[in-house]
Amino acid sequence: MQPKPLHVFILPSWCPTPDAPLSGTFFVEQAHALAQARPSWAVAFCHFDLARSRIPWRFWQWPRLLRDWLATPKLSWAVAKSGLHEYRVWSPYLPRFGSQNKWTNTAAALARQVRAALKHEIDRAGKPDLIHARAVYPGGVAAVILGREFDIPVALTEHLGPFPPPQLCLPDGRVMPFLSAAYAGAAGHSSDGSVLGAQIVRLGLARTVETLPNFLPDEFGSAAFDARQGGKSFAFLSVGWPSRAKGTDVLLQAFAQIPHNATLSVVGNSPDLPFFQAMAVELGVGDRVRWLGAVSRSDMPALFGACDAFVLPSQWECFGVVFIEALASGKPLIATRCGGPEDIVHAGNGLLVPVGGVQELASAMAQMVERAGAYNPLVLRADFLARFSASAVIDKTEHWYRDVIGEPHGSA
Repeated sequence: MQPKPLHVFILPSWCPTPDAPLSGTFFVEQAHALAQARPSWAVAFCHFDLARSRIPWRFWQWPRLLRDWLATPKLSWAVAKSGLHEYRVWSPYLPRFGSQNKWTNTAAALARQVRAALKHEIDRAGKPDLIHARAVYPGGVAAVILGREFDIPVALTEHLGPFPPPQLCLPDGRVMPFLSAAYAGAAGHSSDGSVLGAQIVRLGLARTVETLPNFLPDEFGSAAFDARQGGKSFAFLSVGWPSRAKGTDVLLQAFAQIPHNATLSVVGNSPDLPFFQAMAVELGVGDRVRWLGAVSRSDMPALFGACDAFVLPSQWECFGVVFIEALASGKPLIATRCGGPEDIVHAGNGLLVPVGGVQELASAMAQMVERAGAYNPLVLRADFLARFSASAVIDKTEHWYRDVIGEPHGSA
């Protein structure tokens, strides 16, 4: 017997805004993929902009707020080609100060903004079967507030890392009570990586945590195989906010030790970029490193296709969507054992090295250059399709949804 179609309301903890157009893009993309893969379902997604709706204390910032106030509707709704119902909410709120008040106030403000979208969705299609909160703060906290108000179960997927974030902890290291309450108020728990899930269980926030990896559309990377024609140099690609947290310093030191028939392209912008550019020059690799700055999502597939291998030696990753983007493009990976990559990288698709290990990273990069062509792009892409494609993960997500609301899985 076919299971009944579900009604899902998705509330992320961050999403694209005019000031941060790439923030949370994967949440939006995955919501579209879910709606497209399950056309009989009702799937809604709520956009917001807490930064622009916060009432500023400095008077010279008021003109922008007033312009936004006059130009931005408090609620808008549209149906995308994928079938996703997209809401956008905006309502000014006054921030508070204090070690916990500032956090709880922001989450409560988000709940007030989203309430209008949820009411519209209920009027349009009935009460959702569940609210899917992506990360506990602020979306998860707001979702639990709304879930209690409207009697809707909350399914919480964690994406924050390192977890728990230090700014959301008490002086003794315990998570703030309002976060514990949000976990207790959720009907089901998952995370995008097994290491993160195990940490949540160790902290006593949940008894069990399902691992639901991030995913990409099945077709992502399918056009990448013709992009790289080969050449005299071996091309590494790294994508991420250039910083010590992303291991940019370790990457440059390691790159300086590998053969000169290799190049490195770095995607991303940050205030520390000039420091790392100077560091590359000092290490003698300034002419072999290309700093590409911010790159649009639409231009990324070409960059993945044009490289020979992907490398990102982060200090911490909950998951690392860029790794599966490279894998989908048929590229081998080099990553650190920092949480998320351990669920993605294995002996068949790349190499794992210790966090901060310059020599180990240099050895892995040199090995990748020496073994150019050893990784079959079709095998790497098949690995992506089996584990991180929409087709693979959406079925698993549906099973989790039905577990959360206590319904049998049936056949999708």
